[in-house]
Amino acid sequence: MKQTLYYVIIPLLFTLISCTRQSHISTDVALTDYDDIIKKGKLVVATGNNSTDYFLYKGEPMGFQFELLQELGNYLGVKVEVLVCNNPSENISLLKDGECDVIASSWNFTGNSDSSLVNSVSLVESDLILVQRKSSDLILGVPGSENKLIKDVKDLKGKSVYVPIKSAQALMLRQIEDEFGDKVHVYEMPQYTQEKLIELVAKGDLDYTVCNSVLVQSLQNIYPELDFGTLVKKSEPMVWNFRKTSPVLAEKINAWLAGYTKSTKFAMLTDKYFNDNSKLSLKNRYTAINESQISAYDEIIKKHSAKINWDWRLLASLIYQESRFKPFVRSYRGAWGLMQMMPSTLQYFGIDSTASPEKQILAGVRYIKFLDNEFSKQISDPQERINFILASYNIGPGHILDAQRIAIKLGKDPKKWFNSVDSCLLSKSDPKHYRDPDILFGYCKGKETNAFVQQILTRFHHYKNVVSK
Repeated sequence: MKQTLYYVIIPLLFTLISCTRQSHISTDVALTDYDDIIKKGKLVVATGNNSTDYFLYKGEPMGFQFELLQELGNYLGVKVEVLVCNNPSENISLLKDGECDVIASSWNFTGNSDSSLVNSVSLVESDLILVQRKSSDLILGVPGSENKLIKDVKDLKGKSVYVPIKSAQALMLRQIEDEFGDKVHVYEMPQYTQEKLIELVAKGDLDYTVCNSVLVQSLQNIYPELDFGTLVKKSEPMVWNFRKTSPVLAEKINAWLAGYTKSTKFAMLTDKYFNDNSKLSLKNRYTAINESQISAYDEIIKKHSAKINWDWRLLASLIYQESRFKPFVRSYRGAWGLMQMMPSTLQYFGIDSTASPEKQILAGVRYIKFLDNEFSKQISDPQERINFILASYNIGPGHILDAQRIAIKLGKDPKKWFNSVDSCLLSKSDPKHYRDPDILFGYCKGKETNAFVQQILTRFHHYKNVVSK
């Protein structure tokens, strides 16, 4: 078994390390509290990429923690930025070093913090359950074969249990060891998610791990070869973590959580992610995580994004925004296909409504290349140019050029999108500006375009979090 374990662990150490960094202590840690976060308009949260907390499903970021954090961001009036790290101890380092403000993980319990951290109020109560493999006789229903299972946590003495490193599960198992005075071999696995450990137990590479009781019903459907009938620890509260040096932030969020966790919306959220009868079943989420892809067109997007020097995940985010990856959808305005191009633009690039998905993407890329050539004459910064291209893709380059002219008149930077040209685009709904003889393309509503750009860039951030380049 040890030889098998070696060959399982070594490759995974290279594929699962997603949050390795050069640790540094922020000089501003002691000062980062509620007022600082509100002032900068951003709350940074560390969470895990797994089928409960945060994942992609059909191109859209989802997850219990993700949706809960979005609600918190709306309440606080700030943007929530997600940092992905599947290592509990690394998450704690991120928090203590000031690189994030909160840890939000469904595998985080009251025992998972140290003396420098503060726990939130309980999100949900969950038992810890032993995960073990059934014998082939038990699967076949042979009488008496159930006696081969561990039925009592005391019987773990001398057994090997594998858990994420420095996790609540590890702490609880060591407490059990102290309580009974018998040796339980607890192996803390660096860079391993709980889901990966469950998968390895199912494959027979590991003997035991533990899981949350809220997921047991769903896990039983995914892994009929596993047993989830032995209680390890009763009713552990799932919590978030804060720094002790952020007392006001902890107080504000705890006050919000205390009310929100009693709401109907929260009940619906927990049902969505912890009830396998929901449309978003755990089995589907596991499949999405294991496939590690954005869409069925990833390889085509990767191939053609190179032609415009874009990260393929940015192009994927644009396509999702336009069509939700539906290749033959038509909008009420007449835009068509994956790239939602208008008939005249389709004709210009030599395709029609019979074009294959790849030809649609190629036509969209050629249009982006056209826009890039136009804006490269005046905007040298690649990221700024992307912002202008995305806006032009939505509303047409003429309106964006008008917004740049307004920016010049108002003394703003015509080569900067956010907090400059984006606000000037909004001005094109004001007669004072769109009737100006220097404004060539007339009236438009810029609000939709500004949201279009921001949503694509935000989703691009999520795609980078979850899917490798």
